[in-house]
Amino acid sequence: MLLQRYIGQFHNALNLKVLSTLIRFVSSRNFEKGKVGDGKPILNENVRKVWMYHLAPLNESLSDCHWARFLDWKITGLMNEYLIRNNLQNYHKIQNVNQIDLLKYQEDHFYAFHVDGGKSFERTLSCVLFLNNDYEGGELCFKNTFDDEMLAIKPNPGTVVIWPSNMLFPHAVKPVTKGTRYSIVSWAH
Repeated sequence: MLLQRYIGQFHNALNLKVLSTLIRFVSSRNFEKGKVGDGKPILNENVRKVWMYHLAPLNESLSDCHWARFLDWKITGLMNEYLIRNNLQNYHKIQNVNQIDLLKYQEDHFYAFHVDGGKSFERTLSCVLFLNNDYEGGELCFKNTFDDEMLAIKPNPGTVVIWPSNMLFPHAVKPVTKGTRYSIVSWAH
């Protein structure tokens, strides 16, 4: 499957000590309902049902600042490694990410097929960092736009998945059937 070539996986991107500290931090945040849309996002739980927390490097919380900067550094490095692996390093170099969101998918939460790039979003690469696996369902799925072949990625703690943000990579999160799925999403241009 050609699709797999451009969906990069980095296993054990964070060691267990850092990962467990990050999970404690993420689970302590005050999440809001996730929205969808290009430009002015709206709440549409028929398309996306998830809790979201935007992590900003400039925040009153020093913990937020610390994790935002650390994740920006880590994800930027992995995105550039992704470009090298796919022989695209001369095409583009990622300087930093432009958004980091913490996600909490509870039972029956999901995200229907979508692409990350749009008129209002300058996104080159998309990234998901999986934080836990003590839940059921919640697989990250990609659909090949040419033949509808599917690729499902079972989340493993500490794994980072990176792919192009364009229309050739529609993806979804299957419904969580038991437990709570924590992840971090980020994009760069």
